[in-house]
Amino acid sequence: MDQPITITGLGILSPLGIGVEETVAALREGEPALKTCGVQSLPFSPLCGEVPAFRIEEWLAAPKTYIDRNSELLLAAVGMALRHAGLDCATRDPERIGILAGTAWSGLDTMSAFFADYLQKGPRLVKPLLFPHAYYNTAVSLAAIEWSLRGPHQSFASGRAAAAQALIAARDLLADDEADVLLAGGSEALSTTRFHLLSAQQALLPEGITSAHIFDACHAGTIPGEAGVVLVLERRDHAVARGAKPLAIIRGGGLGPTGAAGAADAIRAALQEAGIAPAELACVCASANGCPALDNAEAWALRETLAGAPVPVIAPAALCGDTGGVCGALHAALAVLLRAAGNLPPVAGLATPAVPGLAYVTTPATELRRGPILVLAMDLDGTSAALVLE
Repeated sequence: MDQPITITGLGILSPLGIGVEETVAALREGEPALKTCGVQSLPFSPLCGEVPAFRIEEWLAAPKTYIDRNSELLLAAVGMALRHAGLDCATRDPERIGILAGTAWSGLDTMSAFFADYLQKGPRLVKPLLFPHAYYNTAVSLAAIEWSLRGPHQSFASGRAAAAQALIAARDLLADDEADVLLAGGSEALSTTRFHLLSAQQALLPEGITSAHIFDACHAGTIPGEAGVVLVLERRDHAVARGAKPLAIIRGGGLGPTGAAGAADAIRAALQEAGIAPAELACVCASANGCPALDNAEAWALRETLAGAPVPVIAPAALCGDTGGVCGALHAALAVLLRAAGNLPPVAGLATPAVPGLAYVTTPATELRRGPILVLAMDLDGTSAALVLE
């Protein structure tokens, strides 16, 4: 690439807080932002990572008759990212600004409500307002309409790697001069349906356990979380020309197939493209979420690719819960904000690593050293993705 692809704005809503300042403060504190969430019909009230209350109206140009939680999170993140980047879409060529977003679960409650009407009342009495909100691409399409984004427009539904794939695709489109500015990220909402599905898979944290024990030999289960995260991406020359200050550079990216070997392939590809050795990394933002198979496979991939380099490993899911398809974008945003925080949050609940040989961060206020950060998003049933940010 002749011009590096830079990140010039962030929109972030997560259990850690709303916006950049609250998120940086939470990272400095390093405490999990999890709470007990009562869900009807489940045999227990599991922990979850819930986004604090916010007003969607603050980020929209016009009022809406209906927006489900997943779309609210993405729309708020887009509005926040544009403001943070100092971008007014109305003054730019709309054909040169686009949006790419990922999600794993999408608007599950909207889908369930629409189908419940169909079963209970028949097809003639379903709520037509719900139908267009029951698609995986609803949130990204609403954002494109709201801000008249007529450039590249893509929706990714590739499991936990979805938002990371959106970031990599946006980077490639910018490098090919297909756009001047791309918004990339995703959203994932908590929902009753999601809890029921995870409960049926026996993936949820058991009652009485207060930590997911990520990377630990006594894995406990997953804590569901939600988030809306959007990053503004531009080529550096375009950002400088409009007076924007780049927050970070995307130095490398890689994709791999399912499993530990696929994750290792993605990491190697990202490091090779970035032109750095593993020992140069400042830290790794891992996508481990408390699921034994996923945690162990990711740890194995890191042990193979880091080759003994003592690179600190953190797991944002220990703070926020498993944010599903948006985790890659969330981890990328947190990697940018870790510089402002100055320290690495510990992996809460980790006592005895199931896969030894990695420099897991277990103590508070661990200083973040200089260097690029490796961001991971892994799904055992799909794609693995890796990004190197600096």
